[in-house]
Amino acid sequence: MTIIVDRFGRPAAAFPSAVAMSGTGILRLHDIEEDHYHGLNDYSVDHEKFRDGLWEADNVELVSVGIDIGSSGTQVVFSRIWLQRLSDNLSSRYVVVDREQLYQSPVSLTPYAKGLSIDAHALGHIIDDAYNEAQIDPGDVDTGAVILTGEALRRDNAHSIAHVLAHHGGEFVCTMAGHHIEAQLAAYGSGAAWASNERGERVLNIDIGGGTTKFAVIEGGRVL
Repeated sequence: MTIIVDRFGRPAAAFPSAVAMSGTGILRLHDIEEDHYHGLNDYSVDHEKFRDGLWEADNVELVSVGIDIGSSGTQVVFSRIWLQRLSDNLSSRYVVVDREQLYQSPVSLTPYAKGLSIDAHALGHIIDDAYNEAQIDPGDVDTGAVILTGEALRRDNAHSIAHVLAHHGGEFVCTMAGHHIEAQLAAYGSGAAWASNERGERVLNIDIGGGTTKFAVIEGGRVL
């Protein structure tokens, strides 16, 4: 069966009876002579594949933002992600099949107010600047996450700060990452979990942050 992909390498349409036309089993759209191609299901190549209801139901494109507020540093990352529905057993579960980073802000010092609070006003400016630099409107963001870690998590107004930011940007996941979750995020984000699985070795990942240090032992791609 041939997998037909667009110029970005993403599946472009479902041609279930297509005959493999290359050794890789990958046929790119520009290789098809559109006036002459006919699959056994007679799916017209003139049809707008990306506007097909069935294709759109199984393939979802989202703009995502991640806001990381750490002990000493705050950073914002915008991404475009592609999700595809698993076809096994008519599953409704989607998996990420590709990701493109749209913008990564510079790391800013996490602003603190007097006492045990985060400076909400200064933090708001950091987030707004990231949206402006990325040229992305909050209304264009489909999903995202606000994660507070380390010393930032201990501040009295950390919980309200996360929810205000999430409300500002859309329906976000808000995570107050304690030491265990933060150690796992570092293990997977650094590539240590992938390395342990690829090499078949036990790996120790050490995350040295601005206020806390976490250790994670990983084996077979899983944090032990």
